[in-house]
Amino acid sequence: WRSSADARRIHFAEEWNEVQHLKIMESLGGDSRWIDRFLGRHAAIFYFVLLNHVWLVSPSFAYNFSELIEFHAVDTYGEFVDANAELLRTLPAPQEAIDYYRGD
Repeated sequence: WRSSADARRIHFAEEWNEVQHLKIMESLGGDSRWIDRFLGRHAAIFYFVLLNHVWLVSPSFAYNFSELIEFHAVDTYGEFVDANAELLRTLPAPQEAIDYYRGD
């Protein structure tokens, strides 16, 4: 169950990517209502605690479950882009996205 240095680098890159996506979605207004912020933060805490308990029983199941959540997130991002394609084309790129994709 020990992670190699390469696996840790991959996990860090995945986590950094998730943080950047969150910042981009927030800059597009995803955190404008307090209830969205409240539910999002509390759901994240619940998910973290749940996944840690699952990991204690089965690390591989916890990892696979996390992957399923990521696949769902990709689908959700795709649906968001499809549903808002016209609007997104009219908006300037968020500064967070510019910084991230330019490597700043």
